Amino acid sequence: MASDDLKQCGLFVLQLEVPLETVYAAIKFAKENNIQELLNPAPASKELSFEMACQCDFFMPNETELAILTGKPTGTVDEIRAAAKGLLDNGLKNIIVTMGSRGSLWLTKDREELVPTLKVAAADSTGAGDAFIGCFAEHYARTGDILRSEEHTSELQSPM
Repeated sequence: MASDDLKQCGLFVLQLEVPLETVYAAIKFAKENNIQELLNPAPASKELSFEMACQCDFFMPNETELAILTGKPTGTVDEIRAAAKGLLDNGLKNIIVTMGSRGSLWLTKDREELVPTLKVAAADSTGAGDAFIGCFAEHYARTGDILRSEEHTSELQSPM
């Protein structure tokens, strides 16, 4: 049975390219089975329930998605920080904002880390965010180390 196999997972990686009801069912299943969740709110939707998003262990938007979801500007790192802190105030736990060539910003209620990216001449940034999330998820699921997973990912990925 698929549910038995899914119960063996350590981390669910979710995004919004499927119906929201499916995402919510996956979050509920994960919580019931002590599985951590990473939610990438892409494509960004104002219909996303923040009550459901707050159940996830990680919320990982890019700067554009963050702007859409918060209605706040995200043109600078300071603006990104302010928008993300607003989400923390609403109950999210770990927010990692991918910022292309500026790296990524990890925020919790008690911690903030700006992780630079490896500088490369990107020929095409299509899929860079998905690659970042995939690498982060794999390294985090293996090690449980958030900051090192983010640093490891930045070392492997070209900027978005």
